[in-house]
Amino acid sequence: MNHFQINSRNYNSAIFLMLLFFLAGCEFCDCENDDLSAIKVSKRDQKEMILVPAGEFIMGTNMVDTEGTNKKIGAVKELYLDQHPERKLFIGAFYIDRYEVTNEEYQVFLQATQFTDRPAHWIDGIFPIEKALHPVTQVTWWEGWSYCMWAGKQLPTEEQWEKSARGPKGLPYPWGEEFVKGKANSGIDGDRKTALVTAYPEDVSPYGIYGLSGNVMEWTQDWYLPYPGNASSKSRFSKNLKVLRGNGFQKAGHYFLEAYRYAFTRTEANPNDFFENVGFRCASEVKPEKI
Repeated sequence: MNHFQINSRNYNSAIFLMLLFFLAGCEFCDCENDDLSAIKVSKRDQKEMILVPAGEFIMGTNMVDTEGTNKKIGAVKELYLDQHPERKLFIGAFYIDRYEVTNEEYQVFLQATQFTDRPAHWIDGIFPIEKALHPVTQVTWWEGWSYCMWAGKQLPTEEQWEKSARGPKGLPYPWGEEFVKGKANSGIDGDRKTALVTAYPEDVSPYGIYGLSGNVMEWTQDWYLPYPGNASSKSRFSKNLKVLRGNGFQKAGHYFLEAYRYAFTRTEANPNDFFENVGFRCASEVKPEKI
């Protein structure tokens, strides 16, 4: 399957939404007020968005796994290799959702658009009421993208996501320099299931953005491609896969390893697939003339 092919479920829904936007004359810059407030509320989905100012930040890493951990866990590629090389980038200002999109918020989108596809674990098309404020999961990249488009936003780029998590100084974890067990719902050390998006108040970045280190992994805009200067031949780089960022809860597996805890870690997945520990949040670029 090449990267232009998508299954009929996502294709029909995406086409429907694009027609809806054009017919309704949707405004894609839909945050309240025109000034660069530190916090804004998106008009359509009423989510708080945090301003990440324009400027430089550190992306990626030069770390190497000197112990051959990949061989011990049966992985072909060396750990950290996909995040090479570390570099300093400048990106413009943008807003990003303070919290991951919840089941309750996703249901509003479904009702507003008559979107016919529901997350696979919802019973009779309805989420369990006790999980209203848990992050929505089992949504494909296309479905996450469609929600963000409906909300007048977009999925964050890898650069936006990583700057949101690491701050301008390139912190290894959103909260600081050292990993602290229990700060995030990540790996097998957390709840081993989704939690309220507010359940881990210490999983917060320098900009005041929550859940970037745990709860669920998150879809980003980007295809899974090498960073400039990365010559790895063992990775699955291609325009058939999208990038997931952040760690999430796990029931088992190798995601408890240190290499998967860092804010620079990236994972790949087919955009047509959905998972019980993958969700998303949205971002919104600031127009240059407003800076």
